[in-house]
Amino acid sequence: MLILKVLDKFVRVFFIFSLFQLSVDAQTIATKDTPSLDSLLVQARKLAFNDGKVQARKICKQILTRDSTYWDAAVLMGRTYAWDQKYDSARIVLNKVIEQRAGYYDAVDALIDVELLSDNYLRAIKYADIGLSFHPNDGAFLYKKARAMNSSGDADKASSILNQIITIDPSNTDARALLLSIRRDKMINKFTLNYWTYIYKDDSPWNFASAAIGRKTSLFGTVVLRYNYARRFGFDGHQVEFDAYPTIVKGIYLYFNSGISTKKNFPYSRLTMEPYFKLPAGFEMSIGFRYMNFDDKRIAAVDSNMVMIYTGTIGKYWGNYWFSFRPYLTPGKDGWSTSANLTVRRYLAKEDSYLSLVVGTGISPDVQQFAYDPRYYLKSSKITLEYQQKIAYRYLINLGTGFAQEEIRAGTTRNRFSIDVGLSYLF
Repeated sequence: MLILKVLDKFVRVFFIFSLFQLSVDAQTIATKDTPSLDSLLVQARKLAFNDGKVQARKICKQILTRDSTYWDAAVLMGRTYAWDQKYDSARIVLNKVIEQRAGYYDAVDALIDVELLSDNYLRAIKYADIGLSFHPNDGAFLYKKARAMNSSGDADKASSILNQIITIDPSNTDARALLLSIRRDKMINKFTLNYWTYIYKDDSPWNFASAAIGRKTSLFGTVVLRYNYARRFGFDGHQVEFDAYPTIVKGIYLYFNSGISTKKNFPYSRLTMEPYFKLPAGFEMSIGFRYMNFDDKRIAAVDSNMVMIYTGTIGKYWGNYWFSFRPYLTPGKDGWSTSANLTVRRYLAKEDSYLSLVVGTGISPDVQQFAYDPRYYLKSSKITLEYQQKIAYRYLINLGTGFAQEEIRAGTTRNRFSIDVGLSYLF
């Protein structure tokens, strides 16, 4: 009996120990098969920054299911919503974080970005102030508050904050760049001088010049008064033009141009109207007309002395590039004449600095040198290279060169080389 009792106790102990060991082994296997929260977050971040925002959000939700206080996952999820322009969803996720963890740096920072991206500048300022109440003199919060202040129209307060940042951290290049941009925006006037020359093999050069004064206004957008001079065929021509770019509604603005001349080397009068429409995904389009009157006895003509050109453009921003295609359609008694320009522009590191390549057929009625009825030119092709560079804060310099082959009458062509230089002063 004693042996049986001892044996029974041994079996029971062995059984309990076996169950315990199986439990430990199961937990060990489960731990090995279940990735850590940190490794899941690393995976989510890689997806979020490589066009995998939807998958990243799924992983973040998985993390938060396992640990609802894993704030970094919530912040990442909120940012991915913002990057997909789902701003309300981003606000819900991020506000839940700061409700549970007041002043949490990354969540407040993300909320400021959400409001900046959605153009809610007053809310961005509010969240920046919340962040600064927990993290006084923080450079990132101060900078984003300055951005919001400037975008909301309070450039003076934005400048004061940026000067505060620079005092704390003189090496802050973002603050210096924004402060410089604000100062430039206050320079609402622009004076420009341009000179062009057209060089022909068997003819005297044609020379052109212009002087323009422009000003940014709240009612009419940028307005420009321009004087154009042309010297060709031994004649001097003079023209005065007026440009305006008023905003019609948000996302739509109008290009308006009118001019009058002494008739020599220019149309006697001209008028342009062309609305521009900003479209999603960085696209822009326009449609309009160019009217020109070549009868110096009338300010406007509707007979054979007038030329009506229909035009438009479709453009697209792609990274640092701008692509634009513009056709010109001119009706006439012998049918329609057509011309077109394709522009590829590469924006450089400095603001207002770029390099442009223009290829086209026909002649463009938009250049200051334009003088003749486009129907006189049967066929032509051209290529132009243009360069603009900002210099010493207030100056812009323009350089350009081009080549064109023009058919001035049936069977007769000539080559044209062009050189142009320009200088603008901002004040």
